Amino acid sequence: MTTHPIAISAEGPFSFRAALGVFCRWSPITRFAPEGTRVRLAFPLDGDFTPVAAELDGDERGLRGRVAGARPDAIARQLARMFSLDGDARDWPEVGARDARLGRVMAALGYLRPVLFPSPYEAAAWAVLSQRISMEQAARVQARLVGEHGVRLRAFGGELRCFPPPDRLARVTALGGLPREKIDRLRGVATAAEAGLLDAARLRALGDVEAPRALRAIRGIGAFWSQGIYLRACGVRDVFPDEPRALAALGRLHGLGDRPPAAAVARLTARWSPYRMWACFLLRIAAGRERYGQNVTSNAVSEGHACSPAASS
Repeated sequence: MTTHPIAISAEGPFSFRAALGVFCRWSPITRFAPEGTRVRLAFPLDGDFTPVAAELDGDERGLRGRVAGARPDAIARQLARMFSLDGDARDWPEVGARDARLGRVMAALGYLRPVLFPSPYEAAAWAVLSQRISMEQAARVQARLVGEHGVRLRAFGGELRCFPPPDRLARVTALGGLPREKIDRLRGVATAAEAGLLDAARLRALGDVEAPRALRAIRGIGAFWSQGIYLRACGVRDVFPDEPRALAALGRLHGLGDRPPAAAVARLTARWSPYRMWACFLLRIAAGRERYGQNVTSNAVSEGHACSPAASS
């Protein structure tokens, strides 16, 4: 494949090393496990779902590396969204100044920005695969799907596997004991993608209410995942999700328990605008670290290998 150099600048604080840690622990993307300070990705491109690849390094200034595919600018735009580099975030630290407790978490995590699904299409497929099983089980099923039905790409001196584009996913009839209902739902995701229903730009244009509503028209996508796809794949910044784990993380941060009152949630999250989703992401990462005995509200990010048990979401 033809390769092209790319560079994506970070406007505002950014930590590539902290982002790599998410790749190590967030089950939907652990197949992209970093090698040292580099990560290689393969994914269907927005719009026409052409399989493309990227080899990335980076630092606090942003991303740099190479992409493989005929539309390097489009690949770079998708990568920028995935790493939450698709906009000016120089005012992100101001959120921590308005909420000192969140500010300590932000500093401890190196002002980590959300790491997203490669696309709403892949997020919707994950939503189907992960229903009623653990994240680890879902990751293994996803690996089988990519291994058996994905596209092989030769790039950067090796081979990468790209998630199956919709035309391939629509032809899957069996997958290692996966229930028939999930197979049918995966094929429904493929049909929705080909119809443009999972286009990130379209969903963002629909907005915070209509986009999740539109996603619920896809078989197997309910209220939880319709919001999850919108928030964790489209690059939305300023929505705090109405879901138990997010509310519990906010409640614990402010000493309000796992079920904080609605009025308190509204008051506290108002301080985080226009980065309410980013703040929620950080709290989820912090909760994962605390499961491993790290107090992120007072300890700085360790200087160890990116793939430490501290990164989770």
